[in-house]
Amino acid sequence: MFKRPTLTFTWSDEMDVGIPEIDEDHKPIIISINEFNRSITEGKDPTEIKRHLQLVIDETIRHFSQEEELFKEWQYSEATSHARLHAHILKAMQGIKNGFIPYGSDSSWRRVGITIKVILVEHFKNEDVKYAEFRQAGIE
Repeated sequence: MFKRPTLTFTWSDEMDVGIPEIDEDHKPIIISINEFNRSITEGKDPTEIKRHLQLVIDETIRHFSQEEELFKEWQYSEATSHARLHAHILKAMQGIKNGFIPYGSDSSWRRVGITIKVILVEHFKNEDVKYAEFRQAGIE
């Protein structure tokens, strides 16, 4: 029997924003994305796939909330615009969940896994680095 490989993502230095508490908070999101992708690859029941998708969303909500609390503490000048990005990401992820088709094709679900990864990892690499620079400048 042919076993399909699971699309997994490994934490890399390019995802590192240089703030240990944030970097450690990003890692569970990567783990939950990998578990979601594994549930697709292994052909889990649609209820199980949807549960893993909800876990990705829940981890993301928890993380964004923590980040926004830190923004207040740090008096981050771009906190409002960054929070809007968070809201946009959560809306997109909720749209993916609401569009869940229990018996969609494997390839379409793998694309969903890739889309979620791109949305979140690109946010870490391109947007979170902005507040990291702000934070580092405030510490020095």
